[in-house]
Amino acid sequence: MSRPVHKKIGLKQVRIATSSGRHSMSASMRSGSLDASAAAAKKGGRRFSCPPGTLVESAVTIKRAPFTQTAFDEIHLKSDDHEKKTLSEKLRSKCYCSRQKLFKFFAAYLPIIKVLRYYNIKDFLVTDILAGVTIGILHIPQALAFGLLTSVKIENGLYTSVWPVILYVLFGTSAHVSMGTSAVICIVTAAVVDRQADIFKLENPHLMSNATGNGTLLWEDIPEFMDFKEATAMGIAFFTGMILMTMGVLKLGFITAYLSDSFFSAFTSGAGVHIATSQIPAILGLKVPRFSGVFKIVKTYSAIFGAISAANVAALIIALLSMIAILFVKDYLNEKLKGKIPIPIPVELLVVIVATIVSYAGNLSGNFGVDIVESIPNTIPAPVMPVFDGVETYIVDCFVLAILIFANTIAMAKICAKRHNYEVDDSQELIAYGMCNFASSFLRCFPSAVAPPRTMVASAMNTKTTVCGVFSTALLILLILVMSTLFEPLPKSALAAIIFISLKGLFIQLKDCVKFWHVNKIDFVIWFFTLFSVVFLDIDFGLGIGVVVSLITVVFQAQFARGYRLGRTMKDVTVVEHKKYADSIETSGIKVYRFHSNLFFANAEIFRTALYRTTVNPRKILKFIKKQERLKAKEEKSRKSQVDGESYMYKPEITMEIPGITVNGDNAKVNENKSEPATISNGREFMRLESTPSTASNGSYKGSLVGIDNPVYTNKEDQFSTLDIPQEYNLNRRNMSIATITTIGSLDESIDPEDGQEVVTEEKIRRLRRIHHVIIDLSTCNYMDISGANVISHIFKEYAHVNIKVFLSNVSYDVRQTMHFAGVFDTIPKDNIFVDVLDAIAVAKLEMVVPIPEEGLEDFTIEEAAEDKYVTNI
Repeated sequence: MSRPVHKKIGLKQVRIATSSGRHSMSASMRSGSLDASAAAAKKGGRRFSCPPGTLVESAVTIKRAPFTQTAFDEIHLKSDDHEKKTLSEKLRSKCYCSRQKLFKFFAAYLPIIKVLRYYNIKDFLVTDILAGVTIGILHIPQALAFGLLTSVKIENGLYTSVWPVILYVLFGTSAHVSMGTSAVICIVTAAVVDRQADIFKLENPHLMSNATGNGTLLWEDIPEFMDFKEATAMGIAFFTGMILMTMGVLKLGFITAYLSDSFFSAFTSGAGVHIATSQIPAILGLKVPRFSGVFKIVKTYSAIFGAISAANVAALIIALLSMIAILFVKDYLNEKLKGKIPIPIPVELLVVIVATIVSYAGNLSGNFGVDIVESIPNTIPAPVMPVFDGVETYIVDCFVLAILIFANTIAMAKICAKRHNYEVDDSQELIAYGMCNFASSFLRCFPSAVAPPRTMVASAMNTKTTVCGVFSTALLILLILVMSTLFEPLPKSALAAIIFISLKGLFIQLKDCVKFWHVNKIDFVIWFFTLFSVVFLDIDFGLGIGVVVSLITVVFQAQFARGYRLGRTMKDVTVVEHKKYADSIETSGIKVYRFHSNLFFANAEIFRTALYRTTVNPRKILKFIKKQERLKAKEEKSRKSQVDGESYMYKPEITMEIPGITVNGDNAKVNENKSEPATISNGREFMRLESTPSTASNGSYKGSLVGIDNPVYTNKEDQFSTLDIPQEYNLNRRNMSIATITTIGSLDESIDPEDGQEVVTEEKIRRLRRIHHVIIDLSTCNYMDISGANVISHIFKEYAHVNIKVFLSNVSYDVRQTMHFAGVFDTIPKDNIFVDVLDAIAVAKLEMVVPIPEEGLEDFTIEEAAEDKYVTNI
């Protein structure tokens, strides 16, 4: 009866049995407790982490024969024959109509139907009213401020805080998302509007010449110019909404997955710099032209410093006092009163009200020249058709805006959904964001998105449904119709202060660069290039550069994918990355390699190069042997001597390396009728090796494993053959000791003075010839294309050329399917694919391997060298 092979992993014991045998526990595990073992480990300088209980209770024992993937699938793979349906059955199951299905269909695209159907007035109405009014109050100052930020009319900010909100009530699925004006989206829209405005200036210079007479007159004071900006913003909203709805119908929300966190962090922080810069003139009470294009931030600061002597002290004081009040209330007072008051103090609205009252009472515009809002229409305008002039110049910007709107808004929606335990539909959310922009573009709105501050307030107030948006909209419509004229004396410096302070989070976000540097240098590269290009070039240029750099880093990561040779720890027998652990050793004659990446066209050759460099290079073996043949031929010619050509019959011998145990095949005697069991050093039977004469014509022998329960691995090849082996090659040398950890890459590579190539020595060839198996662990590979599959086949052929077997392990089902259709299994036998790396090692250790001959190896043929490359067909 053979004994099982024990593998200890930490405090757990994993036994992979190659034959039937009685279960046995180590003495320490039978008698030791967790505390005793931990004390012993502590004394020995090791620390264990194990669940409570005795070692016996926490032991894990696996006893089975090694599994090939084919044998494992035959036993365990689920058959899908019973799940197949005919086309008519599939159509019948899908194409039917019922009241329930009709309701689900309409509720999926118009979620307000489901909300109203299950709306609980008693539980939801009061909360929705309070939350809606609170969010509406927060909308007011941001609507006024962000209208200026977008470089359009102030009333456009009010309209954008009304219609997108009511549209989201109809089509949205998140109860807490607050659509409307958003700082980042406003500044990106402003960049496009200003760029189109520059074209308008060149085409209509007469407007400025006709309006001359006041030396401080700016283009923004000309009504036709502001009407053009408004029409451009409406056109941007129209096409942005169209793109978002198309993405929703086609379910293209995954596009945002290609934009990393470092990219978004840098982009939003860079946009924050632009937003802050655009508000500095208003804070200082200066009138400077708006710039667009490359280095516009440099031009803006140049204009600011050029006009700094004309700064308005009153406007600066209003801005500073507003900032101090906002910071004090938001960062101190609201935090201190949290939990004591139902809603946070709306300090921005209070600043707007107080600034308006002070400006009106002190006539700051007339007495101190403070720039004020002036007129605000008190009517709701009728829908108009957006103007599409110059759309070809900003359609790409619309796509960028669509990506940003979706990425920012869906992120906030998922945060709130996680907080309140509900789900959001990504595709329906895309459609909702698209409708918020598309439909509102007819109502004089610019692109809208989520506002995180308002959304977090809605979450804190535990808003129940999207109906709360109705009450926010009602408050804003009341403001426009009744109270809009009351805000005409409002100083613009107060609005600029509100915008400036709202950027605090974006500026604090700049500290993320330190985290990116420590976590991953590639993330830092993306962050740096995106931030630098956004700030110093322009927002659209920076966004494009950031996306390109992000995609390039993906390519570089594939190019720099790393692989490791695997070994096992001496004490625990745990498979680890060789040489990264102090007590890691390798199995004699076996090299195990794991590549930490998918395998596809971009890194297929990198994989092969790394494999050959890390394990053993078959091309180098062939090259060395050929060079050695030439050297021997040269010496033989010079000495005129004959090399002993005595032929040896290869004697089957197995050396199995188990810590403290050596099993030799010499103890197995060949008998036609019976097989004697092999013995180990402790005198116990380990494995019965049955050697029977092969039916092959060459009279070779082959070994087989007898007495294994359900032996799922059977070596079907003739393992032994008659070879002419030189006297200096001793078969025992191929069976290295378990403690030998020779590294092939550490061989001396000194230069041969005769040909300038690497020196070939007997020791180098002897070491290379000891490798008889290479095991490739594909556990980290979940995708493979035709290039990767072809490389696997060519690697197998190259190793087979020098009598080295290649095993694959941990190959996922999808990868095996790819290999099947790529014809890999026409080259690699399916019996060479194993369930686990330990299965592959167990079989590789037992196989009788034909040694690499020192002479007679042929060079690769032209077909083998070509590897089906397309270039041979040109």
